[in-house]
Amino acid sequence: MDDILKSITDFACGTSYDDLPDNAVIAAKERLVDTLGCALGALDCDTVAVARTLVGGPPPKGLAGRILGEDTAYAADNAAFVNSCMLRNLDFNDTYPGCHPSDGLGGLFTVAPIAGVSGKDLIVATLISHETIMRHVIAANPNQHGFDQGTAIGMGVAAGVSRLLGLSRKQTAHAISITTVGNMQLRATRSGELSMWKGCATALATRNAVYAVGLARAGMTGPPEPFRGRDGLADHYPSFEWTPYGTAPEDFHIAKANLKFWAVAYQMQAAAWCGIELGKLVNADDVVSINVEANEFAHFESGSEPAKWDPQTKETADHSLPYILAWGLRHGAIGTDAFEPDAYLDPTIRPFLNNINVTVNEEFTNEYPVEMHMRATATDKDGKKHVADIRNPIGHRLNPMSFNEIGEKFVRLAGPALGIEQAADALEIWKIIENSENTAAAFDALKVKK
Repeated sequence: MDDILKSITDFACGTSYDDLPDNAVIAAKERLVDTLGCALGALDCDTVAVARTLVGGPPPKGLAGRILGEDTAYAADNAAFVNSCMLRNLDFNDTYPGCHPSDGLGGLFTVAPIAGVSGKDLIVATLISHETIMRHVIAANPNQHGFDQGTAIGMGVAAGVSRLLGLSRKQTAHAISITTVGNMQLRATRSGELSMWKGCATALATRNAVYAVGLARAGMTGPPEPFRGRDGLADHYPSFEWTPYGTAPEDFHIAKANLKFWAVAYQMQAAAWCGIELGKLVNADDVVSINVEANEFAHFESGSEPAKWDPQTKETADHSLPYILAWGLRHGAIGTDAFEPDAYLDPTIRPFLNNINVTVNEEFTNEYPVEMHMRATATDKDGKKHVADIRNPIGHRLNPMSFNEIGEKFVRLAGPALGIEQAADALEIWKIIENSENTAAAFDALKVKK
């Protein structure tokens, strides 16, 4: 067993709730509530509808799992795919440069209610998953090397689900290894015009991780050196230095995963606020041009391709810097209605988008990822300039959302599916999930009434 596989296995199998510092527990609970809200806000999205066509009951000796909003038992791997599609659809869950760590929670949400684990167990598994995922992108950001985040997500899910199901140390190592070597995804998923697959790639990694856990539990073995061995993961990066785990407050990275105030790509939180602030300074109809200064990654991801000036899909629109900025300027907020076809396909907005130019500001690039900075300068018909300068928008780890704000987001997103009263009651349960002896009841509180 190589040193990285041993490190992940030791943390997954050896960490107890009593080892956890308060800051890590709080951060885990925040992300559980935030991610559940994001999922419940997308119960009937297109990707979930497609995924549900392949869901069936669990085989006699296979893993069983639940889909959020229901209490029926399904095959856990396919249920995990559905749950992960659900929580990713709005692009509203947490993010860290190189990944969305909470994508992995789709796997945990699937098996936890049927396994009958406690709230403390779920918090431990959440930290195992998040800390493993984030350590991968700290060791090497897959985005910078042509890969997508699926490998990181998968290994975190495998570690967290193995812990929830009580796998042995050897079984856990095999599950992590099988998942790691079987989930090398390409960055093409998030380039050009974005398809439905943008919100499903990590769902597949999550599904594969749950399946790998089932295989390992049944006796399947995996490569003993998936990281350091010949042709292992580390061979695909110029450098891959693994950060050791620990139990001191400073050893946990989960709180560095930024939360979102608006349902857009994380870099575009700043673009949304730039548009909103400009709207307070100048009437959109009077704007002749807008020059946006962004860091290199924001420019590359959301302001460098022609498709972002002519979004034809929801997935492109919520990653389009010009579109998001323009919508914020015109409407003063970014609701989910911004990503309905009638909105992003509106031909009248195209001329406005063409007047938006995006350039790289080297100072902002040097500050990133510790800080996020964007500046938009609008010129009106009289030649007057209006400036919106946004640094570390709300939800950034240096400007975090409060638990109350996260709770308000949860109720706002879950309310349409559950009803406001049920959503508020469910929130009260999840606020103190560490007191739950069996999380099945907490998941039951999220059941949609027919």
